[in-house]
Amino acid sequence: MLIDISSIRKSAGASLKIDTAVDLSDYAPEFSDVKAEGEIRNTSGIVSIKLHMSGIYSSVCDRCGGDAVLSVEAGIDTVFDGEGSKDDSVTFTDGRVDLEKTVCDALVLAVPMQILCKEDCAGVEGDGYEIIYDEN
Repeated sequence: MLIDISSIRKSAGASLKIDTAVDLSDYAPEFSDVKAEGEIRNTSGIVSIKLHMSGIYSSVCDRCGGDAVLSVEAGIDTVFDGEGSKDDSVTFTDGRVDLEKTVCDALVLAVPMQILCKEDCAGVEGDGYEIIYDEN
């Protein structure tokens, strides 16, 4: 979903509310129920974007190998100059914001390093399996 912000950039006081579901199947199919809400606003000629994003991330538990489903949230708060965003948090090309890519990048960065099915997952050994270590 590309959002053209050229009209917002031209008019001080202009804004665009964002409250939408975002389909990330082309970028990251492990995410579902992704939502983005926020606003793009021109305040005295300075265009800013503030977004809150959330989604469900499905993966494999790093301890037991079972299904892991996590709720993931991220936020963006940045301003645009003539070339694009002041940081790399927003994908901006030809006067348009690529909302899907922007949301995907932010949510992927918010996924924890260790994925667990539950906080106190005991791992494979806790599921009745015995790990035998060969010291040879």
